[in-house]
Amino acid sequence: MSNTRDRKGNITAAFGSDLTLEGMTGVPNLLLKYYQKIGITDTEMMLIIQLMHLQTAANQHFPTPDILESYMSADRAKIQNDLENLKEKGIISIKHYYNDETDEIVPFYCYEPLFEKISEFWACEKVKTYQQMKKNLTEQKQKPGAGRKERKASFAKVCKGFEKEFGRMLSPMEIEQVDLWLNEYGDQTELIFEALRRAVLLGKHNFKYIDSILLEWHKNNLKTIDDVLSYESNFRQRQSAKQVRRKITSHDKRKDKFRLLYLS
Repeated sequence: MSNTRDRKGNITAAFGSDLTLEGMTGVPNLLLKYYQKIGITDTEMMLIIQLMHLQTAANQHFPTPDILESYMSADRAKIQNDLENLKEKGIISIKHYYNDETDEIVPFYCYEPLFEKISEFWACEKVKTYQQMKKNLTEQKQKPGAGRKERKASFAKVCKGFEKEFGRMLSPMEIEQVDLWLNEYGDQTELIFEALRRAVLLGKHNFKYIDSILLEWHKNNLKTIDDVLSYESNFRQRQSAKQVRRKITSHDKRKDKFRLLYLS
């Protein structure tokens, strides 16, 4: 029995070793995010991933459809057709380089057209983010009696506080989120900083978690830290009262069982 366990252990160890030594194929997240918008089908996307895999893992920069067929469920004809489509759509191209060892001109699949297309979508998204942020700031400045200097000071204070806590600059989307908070919660910076403090104490350095805290307070019409503390105190008291009622109910039930057993 022990020999069987040893063999299983050795097989598991060998698999774990190969799993690491064989390496991994890195696929850019932006590629996975935008490939459908670029016009790449799911089967073409898998073909691109296999091309990247063979290029990095097997040093095969121009694998034939026959080689690709051994790694995919698609047949040779489908793979050949997808390759042609990718070239026609300007997703990949074929270039050549000189191999010193073999003294040959060798072809390889080039992904520059693909990365250019991804960068275009990425740039458009960034422009939209900046434009929306600029629009929000402009609208806020145009509000009568908004107190431009005070609003600007509050905005700068919150951004600097978050950057200090996170140890980095805020992204455009995070800056926009700060502006939205100030619009939504009436420049209540103390509430925003309290939500930040609580998130940091729980090790959750992300805007989504902080926004969930602020949203919960907003739903319960809590506008100051005192409101929050009072609400939480009342909540704890209600929970304690519920626990006491449960204990009393449980005790009464045990007494009833006792009566049924011994007094009937």
